[in-house]
Amino acid sequence: MKPLIYTTVLSIVLFACTTSEVAQKENKTQKETAETLSKVTPLSIDPGAKLYTVSADKGDTIFTPRGSTILFEANSFVDKNGNPIKGKVDVEWQEFHTLGEIITSGIPMKYDSSGVAYDLESGGMFTINAKHKGQEVQMAPGKSAEVNLASLQDTPCYNFYKLDEKSGDWDYKTTANGTSLEKEKNEVAPQPKPTIFDMQLNTQSFPELANADLVGWKCLEKISSAQKDWIRHPQTKVRLAEKVGDLYVLEAKDKKSSLKVKVAPYDKAQAQADSKLNAAKMTQDANEVIDYARRSAEGKVVRTIAITGFGTYNWDIIYKRENSLHLAATFEYPDGTNTSLVTLRLVSPDENVVVSYDATSAPMFSFDPNKRNVLVGILPNNELVSVSDAGFNEARNKGKGAAHTFKLKKTGIKLSSPEDIMKHLNKLI
Repeated sequence: MKPLIYTTVLSIVLFACTTSEVAQKENKTQKETAETLSKVTPLSIDPGAKLYTVSADKGDTIFTPRGSTILFEANSFVDKNGNPIKGKVDVEWQEFHTLGEIITSGIPMKYDSSGVAYDLESGGMFTINAKHKGQEVQMAPGKSAEVNLASLQDTPCYNFYKLDEKSGDWDYKTTANGTSLEKEKNEVAPQPKPTIFDMQLNTQSFPELANADLVGWKCLEKISSAQKDWIRHPQTKVRLAEKVGDLYVLEAKDKKSSLKVKVAPYDKAQAQADSKLNAAKMTQDANEVIDYARRSAEGKVVRTIAITGFGTYNWDIIYKRENSLHLAATFEYPDGTNTSLVTLRLVSPDENVVVSYDATSAPMFSFDPNKRNVLVGILPNNELVSVSDAGFNEARNKGKGAAHTFKLKKTGIKLSSPEDIMKHLNKLI
């Protein structure tokens, strides 16, 4: 079997995991939503798809560079009239994992369930088609191909879907766990980053704090994002209630509720030390982005499925944000840009999420203000325009439902492959 580079239109998909009962009810979108989100927007970028030649009579196995395998039984192919195929069959295969592949895709990035739209988190997707002497072929009745997709994502539970390429809807097939390729490691789980409440509190009742150069208070308890926002709200009254050992009790209350959490003083020296650590962490994040494409060939989990037809398939996990800011967004581009030909993506590398939006406006634009975000626009000549994470700061300060205009600027980057985005992603953020 000889793999050959084969140019094709790039398709991509993301991943969703929910219960089987809910999954079977998904994709019931309104007509206008489907018309907007299901349109595939092909880009003039070679995604690196491959063409493999297999034996139709004896059966065959394809081994991909990323560690995936596709097993065909003997006599698995028929022509459009149902006649058995003899000889060689060309199998076109493409799989998608990295943010670069997702960004340059033309597949809708929204998933609707019971009228609620969710973004999708990547976990492994593939497109497979076959031809004999230039003519499309089908799987023979009663036959199936076993696909073992090497996935980067080690979350166990995933649902399997097939894309209706005409409507853009996903047809739920089954739910299954993957088989881990990694040995268990005795690693210490990373500690969650503590919350800092940068507020000045009355410390007169605590003389030991008289000379402390305080810039805030470090919360040492696990609390939700909603509770954090509530404590910071101007109408919430906050005070130091008492001292317990080396810690203090911060009491927050309003007319309806109250909450007590343990905190520690956070002084200027600690803040400066944390700033150095954050700088080191940013450098580490940059290195991880650079290495992301390389790690795409090191699958953590194999997800196995038997398919009875060709097309686009994916393993999905529905991503539900704990903290989401919704805006009525519009988008501005450099003078002379034909917005009807722009491909626009919201990218959140911390969440491994890519969402497509209409290039001119998005009445229900949403993002997590506590995560890194970047808007990437791909112009018809494959030039990139973008809004960096810093460009989201003004939007972060607006309330839910507020209007906001994102101004995308030229980056000087021109794409020739999905890997180009991975190479420049840290710069764009």
